[in-house]
Amino acid sequence: MNIIDGQQQSKEWITLSLLYLMENKVYSDIKMTEIAKKAGLVRQTIYRNYQDKDDILYEYLCHQLNMMDSKITEEQLSGEAIFIAFFNMWKEFVPHSLFQNIHAADRKIRQIIYRSLEYFVQTKYLNYFIPTQMSAVEPLQHYALRSLSSMLHGILIEWSLQHYKQSPEEIGKLTYQLTDSIRHYCLEDVINKEC
Repeated sequence: MNIIDGQQQSKEWITLSLLYLMENKVYSDIKMTEIAKKAGLVRQTIYRNYQDKDDILYEYLCHQLNMMDSKITEEQLSGEAIFIAFFNMWKEFVPHSLFQNIHAADRKIRQIIYRSLEYFVQTKYLNYFIPTQMSAVEPLQHYALRSLSSMLHGILIEWSLQHYKQSPEEIGKLTYQLTDSIRHYCLEDVINKEC
């Protein structure tokens, strides 16, 4: 095993340990020493890979969102199908421990979910709706994309709190409709700049 493989394995153990601890404890109450002990590692190994436990969860969520992006890209989804796939994958892949912590109203969890969704919107989402030959995001589009991240976060959290009362298809279609003006604004602004 080389150093990179060992580091990746340590990161997996750390992440799994955090998710396991979240099964029985609110995220905000978990200490780095508990994660290290559960992972069978010394704290220095954790700090070599992560600044704090928020980084562990953030990296995990970004990884999950990247997997969602791969599936969306692979299946060449567009329009509301992107949102439907997003909610399907969230429902299918969100670990029970994260779901429990959303219900425990842990604000820190919600902040980290928001950060990861903002990453997703800023780095992946644009690719679905704005053609690659068009220019980069303009300053005012930044606000539109932050609004999109906030809206997606709010819907996702509320849907989770409602125990997925609506189907992923229903919530995906609703999200697509609610985000129409943001998508339209971003596209219109980019198209006008290109003309």
